[in-house]
Amino acid sequence: MLNMEQERITWKNDLDTGIQLIDSQHKEFIRLVNSLLDSSLKADDSQTLVKAFSFLRYYVGEHFSVEESAMIAYGYPFYAMHKNIHDSFREEIKAMELTLRTSVSQHEVVIKLNYLIVNWFMNHIKVEDRKLCAYLASQAQDRHEELGGKLDQIVSYFFKKGGAA
Repeated sequence: MLNMEQERITWKNDLDTGIQLIDSQHKEFIRLVNSLLDSSLKADDSQTLVKAFSFLRYYVGEHFSVEESAMIAYGYPFYAMHKNIHDSFREEIKAMELTLRTSVSQHEVVIKLNYLIVNWFMNHIKVEDRKLCAYLASQAQDRHEELGGKLDQIVSYFFKKGGAA
C-alpha cells in the first residue's frame, strides 16, 4: 500500500499562471484532491467519499467552464484543442466517479485520481494554462482592459447563466 502522506499534492510557485483567479481555483482544486485523499484513508462510509468525489467533479467542471468562457471572450486561437483536453479530463473524472460508486476498492480509485492529478493536471497547468494565461494577459493589455475585472465579469455572467460555457 502507498504511503498517502507522500502522495499529497503541494502548490509550488512553478504552477503560478500569473492570473490570480485561475491560480486560486487551481489551489482550491489541489486542496480538494488532498481532502479527498484524507477522506479515503479515514472514511468507513463509502457515501462520504462518493459525495466528496462528486463535489470534486463539479468543481473541475466549473473551473474548466470559466477558463473556456475566458478563451471565447478573448478569442483564444487554441480554444478547440484546449477544450478537448478539458473534455477528456472531465470524462476521466466522471469514469472514476462511476468506478468509485461501483467498486469495492475506493482507496484504489483515489490513488488513481492522485496519479492523474500529479501527472496530468500539474503538467496541464505548467504548459497549457500558462500559454492560455499569457495570451489572456496580452489580449487584455492590447484592449486596455484589467484582466482580473474582466474575469470577474465572466465568472459572474457564467454563474448567472447557470453553467456551461
